[in-house]
Amino acid sequence: MQIQLNLATRPYTDHRPLIRQLRIGMAAMALLLLLLGLGMLHFHQAALRMEARRDQMNSVLARLQQQEQADRASMQLPQNARVLTQAEYLNHLFDEKSFSWTETMEDLETTLPAGVEVTAIEPVRDKQGRLTLRLRVTGQRGPVVDLLRAMEHSPRFVHPRIVGENAASGNGPNGLQPVNAPLLVNFDLLAEYSQATLAERKAALEARKRNQSDATSHAAEQHTSSPAKPGQRRALLHGRPMPPRQGSAVPR
Repeated sequence: MQIQLNLATRPYTDHRPLIRQLRIGMAAMALLLLLLGLGMLHFHQAALRMEARRDQMNSVLARLQQQEQADRASMQLPQNARVLTQAEYLNHLFDEKSFSWTETMEDLETTLPAGVEVTAIEPVRDKQGRLTLRLRVTGQRGPVVDLLRAMEHSPRFVHPRIVGENAASGNGPNGLQPVNAPLLVNFDLLAEYSQATLAERKAALEARKRNQSDATSHAAEQHTSSPAKPGQRRALLHGRPMPPRQGSAVPR
């Protein structure tokens, strides 16, 4: 019989799994630090490139601003002031020519309800080329609200809004309205206006022609489906209504 005695003062423990885990963790941390260093290097280089690009754009912008100031100073000279005035006048004239009053009237006709009257239209174009319509309409509050709703659903008018209102003068004495007359109010409206392109105009014109042809063909079909009576035939041939002769019975 053999008896094994442990004469060690401290119990033996195997630290090799723990050391292996620590080595793996240190290797992962080193790899992560390497990746972070490469990422920081990449972003640093990108920041340097962006800064160089920004300096280049600032130098180009400064050069353009200097050239613009020089051109403005040149245009302010007496011999060039007349050319500048003519250029501004021509630009204003081109802006007015580019605005189509006929198209605007057609767009307003599709949105204008009964009981509302447009008394003034003022187109205003800003420096960015956006067109704004200032409208003065007269009518009751309900139909004007219907006009705003119709303009909101129209692709031609953007963000219509009321900017002012005052009571309209009536036709009575001293410009007063009768007591039993409906209360009319003048409304000032603002709306950004988007003119239709050439393709949209062609499509709308073709649709209008198609509707007219359909209506004409439908009227012709109704006319041919109901034969005219003898007295009506004579009236149609002469192009005007012909009353029956005296003493003759009206054909039934």
